[in-house]
Amino acid sequence: MKKKFIYLLCLIGILSLGGCIKHTDETVPPTVKFMVISDIHYFDPSLFAVPINASFQGYLAADRKLIVESSAILNNVLASVQAEKPDFLLITGDLTKDGEKFDHQKLTTLFQALIDKGIKVLVIPGNHDINNSASNNYLQATPAKIDNVSPADFASIYANCGYGLNTFVERDVNSLSYVSEPIKGVWVLGIDACQYNPTGITAGAISANTLTWVKSIVAKAKQQNKILLSMMHHGLVEHFAGQSTLFPEYVISDWQNVSTQLADAGMNVIFTGHFHAQDVTKKTSANGFVFDVETGSTVTSPCPYRIATLNTVTKTLQITSKKIDGVTYSTIPAGTTFQQYAKDYLTTGMKSISYYMLNTPPYSIPGTTISALQLDRIMANAFVAHYAGDETPSAADNTDIQTVKTMIPTLGGAIQSVWTDLNPADNNVTINLTTGTFTNN
Repeated sequence: MKKKFIYLLCLIGILSLGGCIKHTDETVPPTVKFMVISDIHYFDPSLFAVPINASFQGYLAADRKLIVESSAILNNVLASVQAEKPDFLLITGDLTKDGEKFDHQKLTTLFQALIDKGIKVLVIPGNHDINNSASNNYLQATPAKIDNVSPADFASIYANCGYGLNTFVERDVNSLSYVSEPIKGVWVLGIDACQYNPTGITAGAISANTLTWVKSIVAKAKQQNKILLSMMHHGLVEHFAGQSTLFPEYVISDWQNVSTQLADAGMNVIFTGHFHAQDVTKKTSANGFVFDVETGSTVTSPCPYRIATLNTVTKTLQITSKKIDGVTYSTIPAGTTFQQYAKDYLTTGMKSISYYMLNTPPYSIPGTTISALQLDRIMANAFVAHYAGDETPSAADNTDIQTVKTMIPTLGGAIQSVWTDLNPADNNVTINLTTGTFTNN
């Protein structure tokens, strides 16, 4: 009879909250350690030919990510996770190159190795991960379509990473959002802001129904005295002035209103990704505040990851950052460190991307002008610095900015905005989740 009663309670939990909540006599630990990685864009080496063929080379040329090396990079950082022994790991979306089902399945094997060692893993989808029509292999001269995943597939594949009955407290019925309690007294709210139909949408938005659900979770966390950590792929706020105008697909739709509502509701910190930059920005509303802690991509220089220590007594969050290094792969020249290789790869890629951006609307600057003023180099330098975080322009950078502002004021203003780092510090900072104060470490 006792077993039937317990089963009935669990069934009620599944029906009402989306899962059977496990209550134990454990006390809330005084400190909780967790790590954050983002935008890992895993592409299994079995899905492309070596040497790289022309079709894959064309894909890579239009990108700035270390896709070829993504497997080696991920193995490296997961080894660091094992060495650090955090209580849990957060991965804030764009798990795969382009939503390949094979890649998702391979990732769960890698994540399970952490779970088996007592390190919980929680994921949230990114814009690349679901219903992606660019899911291909590059084994032949022509890209070949391979299976991608639906939202239901994603939840099934990552059952042990936030979406299974034993890993979530509550699921949103309108999205792939959920709340989990990886450590007693600490809730992790994963917000799904991706748009799956039609496919290929980079932009993000939180639907009205999901926003209502998110605010209900924030309220429940307060009522139950849980410390709430949130994560989402897209940025909740701008990370430099004008970002939502220059790159609207990287900040959620209606971000001013949504971030204000969530800050007012009591969401104090959210971990994001998507833009591949290390940046922390604080949004203050009339009745609250929220820190958007954006983590750079493991496949974009400086290939960072974050280590966080949460003091559950003082409600302070100490965040430090490290860079992946020591990666070996056939593409990395002998005598070149991985960090130097990654920075050179990004700088070259961003210069090409910058040239294209400047040469097309809305700027439509002639190629001769771009080359003469070195506008592509100047823009690339700004983004490389922003990706690394804690960016401070040198005297030479300031001269470049003023040159561009004189010739093309709108462009110069945009470049200066990218260089202007908003408080607090981006890589090492301690945040008080009660008062909203911070210390740059």
